[in-house]
Amino acid sequence: MHVSRKADYAVRALAYLAREPGRRVLIAEVAQKMAIPQAFLAKIMKQLVGAGLVASQPGRGGGYTLLLAAPDITFRQIVEAVEGPWTLVPCQDDDDACLMQHNCGQVSVWDRIRGEMLVLLEHHTLDEVATTSAESIVTELRRRA
Repeated sequence: MHVSRKADYAVRALAYLAREPGRRVLIAEVAQKMAIPQAFLAKIMKQLVGAGLVASQPGRGGGYTLLLAAPDITFRQIVEAVEGPWTLVPCQDDDDACLMQHNCGQVSVWDRIRGEMLVLLEHHTLDEVATTSAESIVTELRRRA
């Protein structure tokens, strides 16, 4: 399993905003500092605004700011803001996804695993990653590339 690129970028962008409390930050700045393609980031930010995690102010002097403090934003909120409800197998969000669903021994196990992972995502918050400087993150990303 992998965290999607979209979720990864959402965490990066929110971490950057958390390090700039009270300041409206332009999307171009976030994209450049956090090594995120700007067009993709624009779509992600729209979803974060829709989820109530970020405020957007258009026009001169505008930009993005967090609506909640970093310790109040969970990884679950971030992931679900950009990916929707978090599931492991299709039958967890679609009752008609599998003909075997009602006679399947796997469903209860997948549901328990999902529940445990959601607890972990709820336990970890944005402030855990917001303390790392943008420059050190980008340096590490470039080192790995």
